[in-house]
Amino acid sequence: MAGVPASSVKLTIPADSLRKLPEGAVYRGKSGQANLTVGSDDSGNIVAEASCDSLQQLVLWYEEELARIRSETKNEISNDVQTEEKRPPNPVRVFTWGMVAGLLVGMLLTMKLKKR
Repeated sequence: MAGVPASSVKLTIPADSLRKLPEGAVYRGKSGQANLTVGSDDSGNIVAEASCDSLQQLVLWYEEELARIRSETKNEISNDVQTEEKRPPNPVRVFTWGMVAGLLVGMLLTMKLKKR
């Protein structure tokens, strides 16, 4: 992700002006990606709200990156599960082991019958 330049905004408001603001009126400041809104609520409290577009861009970028990583991880896990499935036995190996076992059993039976 390309770097986002830093931005800041500063509002200097005399306290008298802020207290005498009509209902719903606000002071706004903007510089680059930084935004600031200062006003008052129904109870007479001073309310300041700040936001920064670059932070919002970073949050969106991280959310997309997280989604991509989760998707890749899910694909890797499903690929691992598929590779761990059992494969059918090798027919040549089964035939060879069958021949060896048959020869051994035949030799043992022959030796046992000759001893009688």
